[in-house]
Amino acid sequence: MIVALCENGSRWPEVFWERTLGMLPPESRTALKRYRRWQDRQASVLGRLLLGTCSRRVLGEVPDLGELAVDDYRRPYFPGLAQFDFNISHTEGLVACAAARACGRVGVDVERVGEIDLREFRRVFTPEEYTYLTGLENPREEFYRFWTRKEAVMKADGRGFYLDPSLIDCRGESISIDGKEFPVRQLTLPEGFAGHLSGGEGEPEVIRIGWEEAAAVFEAG
Repeated sequence: MIVALCENGSRWPEVFWERTLGMLPPESRTALKRYRRWQDRQASVLGRLLLGTCSRRVLGEVPDLGELAVDDYRRPYFPGLAQFDFNISHTEGLVACAAARACGRVGVDVERVGEIDLREFRRVFTPEEYTYLTGLENPREEFYRFWTRKEAVMKADGRGFYLDPSLIDCRGESISIDGKEFPVRQLTLPEGFAGHLSGGEGEPEVIRIGWEEAAAVFEAG
């Protein structure tokens, strides 16, 4: 299992952007039109580049993105690669991709740590979680730890936000959904970010890669 991380804090040169778009299938380029901000468009493309990096490490090749499909829960997958799974997460300034082979689904979530108002998130926590968080003098760090654990597990389950996060208690070493236990691992990220990984087996290989290098791996196929 592998996790690839890439910072996304600056806009790519136009010539690089155009070259990278040319690597993607038409449907991927069309999907970019729904993003208004360059940061979001770039993060979406970078997620595909990191998928190339991860699949190269796990499979020995980069699959054809034109073969990507989505299941009933809008989760992307490759129909011809039943034992390969991946998950992508992006936040302001950082993109992550996790991938594994022959060990079930994986889920990853990364978030930029910022100021929060817990009242706005009451509906996504169990009563016990919310009581604990509101009892802390400074709940920000625990909030992001809880949230990235919860979302990573929901994604590893496969149903994502079709699940009700307020029914999932993320306080233990592992997290249970419908009687199934999901291990959760904290990711070591650049300062100012929080993230967790769920699913897979063993300790993941975590790599930090630049966008130019990721593009080179993807282009090599």
